Amino acid sequence: MIKGIIHKIIRHFSGSSEIQTLIDGGMKVGKNCSFFSTSTIDSLWPWLISFGDNVTVSTNVTILAHDASPNTVGLGTKLGRVCVGNNVFIGAGSIIMCNTQIGDNVIIGAGSVVSGKVESNSVYYGVPASKKCSLEEYKNKISGLREQRPNLGLIKKWDEWKDATEEEKEKMIALLEDGCGFI
Repeated sequence: MIKGIIHKIIRHFSGSSEIQTLIDGGMKVGKNCSFFSTSTIDSLWPWLISFGDNVTVSTNVTILAHDASPNTVGLGTKLGRVCVGNNVFIGAGSIIMCNTQIGDNVIIGAGSVVSGKVESNSVYYGVPASKKCSLEEYKNKISGLREQRPNLGLIKKWDEWKDATEEEKEKMIALLEDGCGFI
C-alpha cells in the first residue's frame, strides 16, 4: 500500500509513467522524491540507480549508470552504480555519471557534471563538480541574502504561481527589478 502511494506521488511530479517504468526495472526510490524531468535517467540499467528520501531531481538532469565510450576502442561498456543519499537537491541540467555516490544533505548546483564520491553536508557545482562549501556555510550565506531581499511568499506559495493573475505577475516583476527574491 505504501509503495503504491509513493508511486502515485512520483507520477504526480513527473507527469508521466517514466519513473514507474524505471522502478519496475529495478530503480530504487525513497519517500518524498520529486522528479521534474525523467527522460534522461538511464533506462538501460535502472537497477543500478537508487535515491534516498527527500530527493529533488530538477529539469533536464541526466543520470547515467553506464559509459559506452570505451566501446570506441574495443573495450566494451563501463557500468557503475549511482547512489543518491537523503535530502539531496540536483540542479537543472546536471549530469550524474556512472559510479557516483552522493551523500546525504547535498546540493548539486545547476549544470554540474558529477562523478565519484560527493561528501555529505556539502554544496557541489561546476564542470567537473567540486565541493564549494559546507551546507551550513551555504545556509548562512542564503539566510543573509534572504533577509535583504523581497519575500514573495507573502503573495503566493511556489506551487501556486502557475495560476497567478496579471496583477500578481506585474507585482513580482516590480519586486525583482534589482535582483532576486524568495518564496
